[in-house]
Amino acid sequence: MAQLLRKEMVSGYLLEAEPHIYHKKQKPAWLDSFLCKDFLGACMIHEGRKSELNVYCIDCDAGMCESCVSADAHSSHKKLQIYKHVHRDVVLLPDMQKHIDCSQIQPYRCNGKKVLAINPLPHSGRELNSGEKCKVCHRIIFKPSIYTYCSISCKVTAVSGNLTSSDPPYLAPKKPKKKPLLKPSVDNTESPTTRVNKRKGVPSRAPFF
Repeated sequence: MAQLLRKEMVSGYLLEAEPHIYHKKQKPAWLDSFLCKDFLGACMIHEGRKSELNVYCIDCDAGMCESCVSADAHSSHKKLQIYKHVHRDVVLLPDMQKHIDCSQIQPYRCNGKKVLAINPLPHSGRELNSGEKCKVCHRIIFKPSIYTYCSISCKVTAVSGNLTSSDPPYLAPKKPKKKPLLKPSVDNTESPTTRVNKRKGVPSRAPFF
């Protein structure tokens, strides 16, 4: 029996994708909501110096301050720390790699650490070559030979509109490759210290005449 194709609505078009392709491109259920949130504002519950919303609680799908995070109700929840870079929200690259495949997304440097822009950073004023632009928002890509998107949201947009690609940029986090077990090699050569030179027999002298 032929496999049924899964249908998906993207930008008003009905697209069909093979189940195994769609599975490889699956994304976390909270990701779309995360991309739409505005962080680093003031907490509506707590006041003071630690009331800035600089943490995203994945389990609660909500922005939180340090006082909110310290509550026992969130102690076991998964969280993402939010930072500011050129007036935009960013997350640490190692933190985001635990949840999605971050390949092809250009990282930036913030206080010596690699971060990813949640949404596109501001435009630069200089003219760009076609090969130096993000494929979605056309912002600067500093290493177009390595990176394709300038932010997490740009990659999500590209994946959502490319369901039938034979080689899509997957969103599901990559599983580490298992290293093959090496079998111990057996050395049949004798050690010089254990080698014994054996004579075939006792030598005898020729008789004198």
